[in-house]
Amino acid sequence: MKKIVVTVIAITAVAFLFAQQQKEKIDNVKDKVVVFFNNKEADSIYSLAGAAFKKQLSDANFKNVAENQLFPLGKMKSVDFEKFTKGVSKYKVTFDNFTAGMYLSLDTTDKLEVFLFQPYKDESVKRTSAVATDNPLLTEQDKFIDTVVKQYFTDPNTVGASISVLKNGKIFFYNYGETKKGNHQLPTAHSIYEIGSISKTFTATLLAFAVHEGKVKLTDPVNKYLPKDIPALQFNGKPITLEGLSNHSSGLPRLPDNLKEVMEDNPYKNYDEPAMMEFLKHVKLTREQGAEYEYSNFAVGLLGVILEKVYKKPYDQLVLEKICTPLQMTQTQQYIGKKDTALFVSGHNEQGKPVSQWDFKAIAAAGAIRTNTTDLIKYANANLSTTIAGLNKALQLTHVKTFSKGTNEVGLGWHFIKLIDHMILSHGGGTGGFRTTISFDTDKKTAVVILANSAIDLQSEGYKILNRLGTTE
Repeated sequence: MKKIVVTVIAITAVAFLFAQQQKEKIDNVKDKVVVFFNNKEADSIYSLAGAAFKKQLSDANFKNVAENQLFPLGKMKSVDFEKFTKGVSKYKVTFDNFTAGMYLSLDTTDKLEVFLFQPYKDESVKRTSAVATDNPLLTEQDKFIDTVVKQYFTDPNTVGASISVLKNGKIFFYNYGETKKGNHQLPTAHSIYEIGSISKTFTATLLAFAVHEGKVKLTDPVNKYLPKDIPALQFNGKPITLEGLSNHSSGLPRLPDNLKEVMEDNPYKNYDEPAMMEFLKHVKLTREQGAEYEYSNFAVGLLGVILEKVYKKPYDQLVLEKICTPLQMTQTQQYIGKKDTALFVSGHNEQGKPVSQWDFKAIAAAGAIRTNTTDLIKYANANLSTTIAGLNKALQLTHVKTFSKGTNEVGLGWHFIKLIDHMILSHGGGTGGFRTTISFDTDKKTAVVILANSAIDLQSEGYKILNRLGTTE
């Protein structure tokens, strides 16, 4: 027994020593980052990056991010270490008028693998006051959901959330917090939220409709639907296709380098189709479609523009006609109508401060939809089973896996996520003041929707609830 104890202590000591050495290495790289950052030397920062980082972000794209998003913050006035977790160091960085959390990690060659800035959040501060809710706390399901959601609300900058779950053919609704910080008004199942990137699954469904209606093929090159002056979007002779736009394997970047307002509260508001086409004229692809997974708002936005051309109708009208009207989703929309203005809750950033809504032009298909839990659980239910023939075929096509590499498995829009012992389909969403998630299990016929009016992530809460629904009666 003593030998075992000594061995455990020795292993623990070695692990501790390794962690300390790794932290010190990161600190050394951090010092270089600060100097290069304050001198606005994007190329020098990029030279510190490792192969995995460079594979995800080209030097040109990194320079664009640095010059348009990071350097405008000003010089780093102070950089304070906060914690080292799972190989990643977190620093509190103070600029002139902004405080950020900077996250750094190194690969096996001591090059940057993680280089990330987020609005600063003091993780030591917890909410101690009670959060309002209409959860009746009568069943084990009620109590479990309350436990999960209450843990989310320990963050003092969370504001409100609406949850809907589907199990055994029955739908349940739960609401927490406030529609606006400090107004003491509990949201309801009809409160409307921005759902951000969940919109991409609606766009994928429209693509599937177009396929079944014979208007397009998934293998069609995107240039088939673009102006003639757009160069061939291909690498090594392999073209980008409509499928690649939807499953994030096209090779197009997350954002275009001519999106000039990335630091603004409403970043996509003025990015229009001419700007999108101008970007396509000079974009330099670095790999073939299908070689890697790279999440791209731009690619799905482009897909939406193509579908508008195919149908000769605006994106919001296509969503209404093909999806919302058949499913009686009466409060799902891109533009909030007068009758629903009072139901649209206020968004808040990670510091709990009110922020602007997000508006879209050319990239609408990537994140423009607004809805509530009443409508979105109908959408989830339709993905599990619907008797509407055309819609059923389209939804089922979106569930067919079209990309698989490493941990990334994607259908059309939907991501395959492995829970404890089975796969689900899921998508999260986020705008400046909202975080959302929708997940469903096609085998167990369960679904979860969570909509929150703060920019604090809640994807894991959705997974926890869905997993529990599948293991209890």
